[in-house]
Amino acid sequence: MHVLPAFALLGACVALGVLLLVQYFRRVRSKPVHVGVHLILGVAGLEGLVTLFRGTPDGTLMPAGTLGNAAGLLLLLAVMSGLASTMIARRWPRRVGSAALVTHAGVGAAGFVLFLAWAL
Repeated sequence: MHVLPAFALLGACVALGVLLLVQYFRRVRSKPVHVGVHLILGVAGLEGLVTLFRGTPDGTLMPAGTLGNAAGLLLLLAVMSGLASTMIARRWPRRVGSAALVTHAGVGAAGFVLFLAWAL
């Protein structure tokens, strides 16, 4: 039951990320507000995951284990690579920006799948 807020935040982040990816493939410029909301949802979902590791306000503690630690690490790397890919895309050719975006999406998807596996 305590996993639901983190699941909702990360699920919304993934859904918005897919929408942004579709827009990227269609070569439609993303609105900065969508990217900002995607970032906020990702960081808030990561915070929800860390809260589960450290203990919720009512004292519920879910042991991280190997899957939880791997999910947290991959989601952290997804946040960091997402920030880096935005900076890379502005300064480098489209091919390099696309590679950075693929890295961000792959790491984020792997982190979300590991989060789901850990939560179940």
